[in-house]
Amino acid sequence: MAFPTPLLDARLAREKKQNEADRVRLLQLALEWLHSHGGTYGITHGYIFGSVTEPGRFTRTSDIDIAVDTWKTGDICGLMGYLSLHVNRDVDVIPLDQCHFADKIRRLGTPWSVNDSPDSLQKSKDSGD
Repeated sequence: MAFPTPLLDARLAREKKQNEADRVRLLQLALEWLHSHGGTYGITHGYIFGSVTEPGRFTRTSDIDIAVDTWKTGDICGLMGYLSLHVNRDVDVIPLDQCHFADKIRRLGTPWSVNDSPDSLQKSKDSGD
């Protein structure tokens, strides 16, 4: 027998709304940081993928997943560390040439480039383009 849970329902709805606001904010922060600092790490383009790019899947414990084609040797850890400090979340950086699901990331991830405006990337992702 089911019983009403309005307080729990309200709390879950607030958490869902906050998680979505956090997702959008963190995705924008990550895109801006990559646009500004990616070149320092030898990165000119890549993909953001996972729950941070999918409305409704991001939670307060979600990390940010980034895949890159090229980088300066030895700088992946520096990139992960500085971006993680900037967004205050764990960040995973995956070299696509070492990833068995690289094709899926390229197909489903949000592409970014140092030549693109971070605002245009976020708007195209939010509109479903």
